[in-house]
Amino acid sequence: MTRVSVRQWLWSWRSIIILWVTPLLLMPLPLVVGTKEAKCAFVMLLMAVYWVTESLTVGNTAMIPVALYPLFEIMPSKEVSECYMNNVSMLFVGGMCLAIALEYWNLHKRIALRVMMFVGSEPKW
Repeated sequence: MTRVSVRQWLWSWRSIIILWVTPLLLMPLPLVVGTKEAKCAFVMLLMAVYWVTESLTVGNTAMIPVALYPLFEIMPSKEVSECYMNNVSMLFVGGMCLAIALEYWNLHKRIALRVMMFVGSEPKW
């Protein structure tokens, strides 16, 4: 059995490490300065690092402002989502993401089985 060096281990976990370390390294920017510009710079730098390193897919990286701008009070969520698409379309995208997650984790089968256990399999129910 060969021993894995620290360098090989870090290289195999590089995406996860970048995802967690980058926000921690950039966090003094919004905390110390505290202006909207500093918070916006934090989001932009975070997106730039994720885009260049491809630790997140480009599509996921592009959706970061939808979550972080309202969280940091840079822009209201209505204005941010209008930059991407209208509100109804954004609602459908969120519902589709939720449906894909439910299907991926087989939650729809778990819910159906739980209902069947509770109600039973008789047609009258």
